[in-house]
Amino acid sequence: MKKIRLVLPLLITLLISLSSLVSAAPLRLAQYPVIDRAWCPEDVLQGLNAQVSRATHVPLNDYLKAVDYLPEEKLLSAMREVRQGLSGKIKYKDLLRPLASRLEADMVVLPVLDGYQEFHRMSWRRGLIYHCYASVDLYIYDARTDEVVKKSATRFYDDESSARGTAANMAKEALDQVLHSSRLHERIYPSKK
Repeated sequence: MKKIRLVLPLLITLLISLSSLVSAAPLRLAQYPVIDRAWCPEDVLQGLNAQVSRATHVPLNDYLKAVDYLPEEKLLSAMREVRQGLSGKIKYKDLLRPLASRLEADMVVLPVLDGYQEFHRMSWRRGLIYHCYASVDLYIYDARTDEVVKKSATRFYDDESSARGTAANMAKEALDQVLHSSRLHERIYPSKK
């Protein structure tokens, strides 16, 4: 009972301080699913999407209402409309501002799996050799600062069979690198220091 009396005021103080960190209006986040330009297996895509979702996750968001995640159906229909309005070869970087204005989003996150390949060959000296490759691009547009960020990463594996040496692991490592180097979570929910 004494522990509860000690912990309860601390918990209330924590919740009040966290709620004061939240701005009046929540950040409207347009988080697109990973765009697959490389014909990758569905289970790998699901894993990459989960990885992006973890990077954009804000703890206690149901209580704090710090981020308003826009629904995927709305995002995909806006992408179709914006692409129809543009002509010529369309770069993903050029889509970000029109998408943000159409969705009235404060931030657009667009991950692209640009390369995914794995095959093996037989070597006379070393046996079975695996060749794996994955390339990921991450585009972020922050409408609050009018900043466009593009981060890219590529991973290769050319060696004997290994659990780490798969294209799925290369894609996960590359996505992890771009999520970290872009400081995505800090852009969404900056911590006060």
